[in-house]
Amino acid sequence: LPSCGFSETYAALCDYNGIGCKEEVQWDVDTIYHSQDNREFNLLDFSHLVSRDLAVMVASMAYNTWFTKLYCKDMRIGSEVVEQVLHTVSKSSSLEELTLENAGLKSDFPQKMATALSENPASVIHSLNLAHNPLDNQGVSNLIQLVCRLNKGLRLLNLSKTSLSSKGVVSLSQALCSSDDYTNSLLHLDLSKNPGILSGEDATNMYLFLAQTNCLVHLDLSGTDCTVDSLFGALLRGCCADLSYLNLSKNCFSHRETLPVFRQFFSSAFSLTHVNLSSMKLPLDTLRALFLGLSSNPHITDLHLDISSCELRSAGAGVLQELFPRVACIGTLDISDNGLDGDLLGVIPAFSRHPSLKHLLLGKNFNIKGRVLHEILQKLVELVQEEECALQSLSLADSRLRSRGTVMVNALGSNACLRKVDLSGNSLEDAGAKMLSKALQINTTLRSVTWDRNNTTATGFQDVARALEHLLCKTISHMYLFLLCPVYFVKPSLFHSSSITYPPSIYQIQCALLRNNQTQRFSQKQALRLHQGLVTSTAEQVQILSGTNTVCTAEQVQILCALLNRYKYCVHC
Repeated sequence: LPSCGFSETYAALCDYNGIGCKEEVQWDVDTIYHSQDNREFNLLDFSHLVSRDLAVMVASMAYNTWFTKLYCKDMRIGSEVVEQVLHTVSKSSSLEELTLENAGLKSDFPQKMATALSENPASVIHSLNLAHNPLDNQGVSNLIQLVCRLNKGLRLLNLSKTSLSSKGVVSLSQALCSSDDYTNSLLHLDLSKNPGILSGEDATNMYLFLAQTNCLVHLDLSGTDCTVDSLFGALLRGCCADLSYLNLSKNCFSHRETLPVFRQFFSSAFSLTHVNLSSMKLPLDTLRALFLGLSSNPHITDLHLDISSCELRSAGAGVLQELFPRVACIGTLDISDNGLDGDLLGVIPAFSRHPSLKHLLLGKNFNIKGRVLHEILQKLVELVQEEECALQSLSLADSRLRSRGTVMVNALGSNACLRKVDLSGNSLEDAGAKMLSKALQINTTLRSVTWDRNNTTATGFQDVARALEHLLCKTISHMYLFLLCPVYFVKPSLFHSSSITYPPSIYQIQCALLRNNQTQRFSQKQALRLHQGLVTSTAEQVQILSGTNTVCTAEQVQILCALLNRYKYCVHC
């Protein structure tokens, strides 16, 4: 039977409860879920149904072995559905993962789930996401202890923004420390957005757990008032081998003498791919220790490092200029909103000396005017036009560059490395849009341009639309561009007839982009001639592929459909 007889079980339960059986539910499960071998039952797929119908569907999972995951996010579920979730937990021998994120759960849910689990010795639940629900601390502790005793142990625990207290963390930590089985199974731990839980001595128990040799891959303690430098002793002892994702943003440093441990962790970690230390004041010595540690680490590559909003300013700029070129393992660097301003004159050349930097986020660092701003933007232009530049994406979002920023827009035309650019929030106005329209006609590498909050009027959008249509006349389909819809300035046109000229131009832009992604034939000589025209200064000869087969992603199709619906609405109005 398809999906191990889910439809038959569902029909029987509907009959037993005296409610109508929804054929669409049976069809979706037997056709869509089954054909895709999808074992995750997503309540969002049936959010249009009433609570009683959802409850019967969830109850069916208790007697079905097809589904191993139950998922619900950002959708409030009623008491009937919650009751059947608990029933399924108490009966199912196949349910492995439960996600009820921001589902409107009551505080006593963890205790009720603990009771349900105690009635089911055959349970195989190992992943639990109850984020964004206010939960009772003792109930959470009891629930974790029960989950940890199950056959597969606890692999994922997400208690982000659950009103967890420091006492709750003590109970949780004691449960995690009570057996080696827990340290050998837990891969993902998220306690973020619970202010104060790691601010005092109660955090010691959590540090003890992290100090044990464990297999954690994902650790998120952001917004917990954790003293970051005190944590790294534990991370060095227990988390060096497998930890890949580390988010400690929105916490603080105590300025204790822990720099050697801090540096040693970053020089010893084997698997790091993402480190977030943003939104806290990063001491100068700590920044130096971070870079020195990473520069001596032979194990990691293509690291995403987020040190945005860390108040680096001039002193931090000096460290960046001196040490960043040595840190070869960083592939993405976010230093936005750090008050670098005029110091960017010295920092930007350091990026050109970096061997592997692919993605750079610099926004909110341009609180300067006049000649200095012009010189900094010229440095950026020189950076992205270097033949050996490895940058693939650049963000200057929310930098308020205004008319000076058109220098950067104009440089996109001859740029041969950037694939993604974010120029939103710069008040570039129609002059910037015109420069963009010209750049798009000759650029052959850009794939994504974010253009929002730039005070662009209908005239500017029409310039971009004409440019993209001109591209089609040249049948250049090797350029795959996704221009994010500037919703901030399009929104008023949806409600005011006086600005009805907005939607048609945006509609033309999206249609042009959609058509540019169709498989087309174009002249290889024409493409080669265009490319040679951009690099005549180096006499570079590049063989251009005769075509590419590109299609829109599902996200792009959804955006386009939404845009078309808005356009039709405006036309009919």
